[in-house]
Amino acid sequence: MGKSCGDCGMCCKLLAIQSLDKPAGAWCGHFKRAAGCSVYEDRPAACRGFICLWLDSEKLDEAWRPDRAKFLMYTEKDGRRLNVIVDPNQPGAWKREPYYGRLKAMSELALEGRELVVCIGDRRIVVFPHEDVDLGLVDPEHKLVSGYAERDGVMVPYAMILSDVASD
Repeated sequence: MGKSCGDCGMCCKLLAIQSLDKPAGAWCGHFKRAAGCSVYEDRPAACRGFICLWLDSEKLDEAWRPDRAKFLMYTEKDGRRLNVIVDPNQPGAWKREPYYGRLKAMSELALEGRELVVCIGDRRIVVFPHEDVDLGLVDPEHKLVSGYAERDGVMVPYAMILSDVASD
């Protein structure tokens, strides 16, 4: 495929890395501009195991390289959720073209039980083909669920946050 991280580093900025005590949205101390990760060969397991969708997909061209798009994408839940992690300094980046139209097309898979979630800091937006559901600020300890429910014979999208807090 020929893609490489190079000096992109968006994952080094946008993702939290517990083993390095690195919060989301702050540059990792090992990342050096124009050089990339200074400990790449010995990087932590969390970094080693991360799979950037841009690197992994032949369908995403150079425009989708995270440092150009100002967001990165990865899947979780056995590929059933696509996370779009947006640089908080460029919160509208995912709404620009060619990105937004393509993300809306990707969201068509929601009809098959998949999710497309945009994350801007702690803000969560679930993207459906015909609407975006902005859930606002979400506690990372709470679970996000979304999909379609039938109401009066029509499939209606829903997105909600479930609190795992048990009442006494």
